[in-house]
Amino acid sequence: MRPVTHVQLYDVARTAHFERIVRSDAATIVLYAERRYDFDSALAARVGARRAGVMGAFWFTLRHDIGVLEVAEPLLVRAAPRSLAAIWGARLRSGIRQTELAVVTYAIENKDPRDGIRTLPLRARLKLRAQHLLVRPLWASLDRVAFGTSQAQELYSRLLGGQRADQRLFPALPVAEDGAADVQVREPVVTFLGEFSERKGFPHLLRAWPSVKKACPEARLVLIGKGEGTAEAKELAARDPAVRVEINPPRTLIFESLRATKVLALLSQPRPRWREQVGLPIVEALGSGCLVVTSSESGLAPWLEEHGHEVVEEPADVERFSVALIASLTSGRTPAEVIADLPTKDGRAEAERWIVTAKVDA
Repeated sequence: MRPVTHVQLYDVARTAHFERIVRSDAATIVLYAERRYDFDSALAARVGARRAGVMGAFWFTLRHDIGVLEVAEPLLVRAAPRSLAAIWGARLRSGIRQTELAVVTYAIENKDPRDGIRTLPLRARLKLRAQHLLVRPLWASLDRVAFGTSQAQELYSRLLGGQRADQRLFPALPVAEDGAADVQVREPVVTFLGEFSERKGFPHLLRAWPSVKKACPEARLVLIGKGEGTAEAKELAARDPAVRVEINPPRTLIFESLRATKVLALLSQPRPRWREQVGLPIVEALGSGCLVVTSSESGLAPWLEEHGHEVVEEPADVERFSVALIASLTSGRTPAEVIADLPTKDGRAEAERWIVTAKVDA
């Protein structure tokens, strides 16, 4: 059987997207609009990723035979014009050449795109409303939808209702990283991984740390990432020898650090125009056998709470955050026990496998 040509449209591309392609056996091409701060140019070039706006996406799909077109999810409203342009180009070519085409998406959005619209300037509000008119046509164009969280599935059902596309839930959970299933309890290390920003709860962690250190004098804190809080991170490390800072390190060092981490802290905060959909640091930490302390904002919060991790229901509650960190640091759970709760197959990879076989199964 010939391989299915798979084209993915990303609004914002990041290194993890390209790593997933390298691990996959599908013939995948990525078209992206913007780059995330952790964008790896060398890896992007290796997988043939290219930048394309609305017209670029249209012309690319019009000029190439495509079996599966994976568009950005419909509730990512700003990406709707580009997604529809790509669909129109692909369907036009498919019709002319009499080839099969499946249009699919992977959905993890868990916030109504209309929330917080009044906080935007008038021009931005008008633009968003115009883009929002394209959501239902885009939704109606899909053949398959893979959901990464139950929060996303519930939101789409509430806002857009049922449709003819096949739909399936694949919880965005990882499998164990090699060498992560240690049967020994790890040393009391807390790691923050990601953007040093308020929306990621970084200031809350800095405020919680003195209480955590008082309760667990042997605890250490590792801060990995970059962003507006970089100066504060470095200042804390300068006066506290128990704190280490790694500014935008290579991925190999990130995974090495996670394998020595007991607790991953990511207290994502609610914002008028944003909500933590999953949290890649959470996924990577789970695969490395870490306990997780997060807020109820993450789409994985229900699963985490059911499986012995700490979920702070009030994201701004620093005291509750401190208590959760202390409870996790003093927990007797081993990495092997954390990993035992994970699926045997990576949820995102399984979702990808299902949607890219849409043409084959049609």
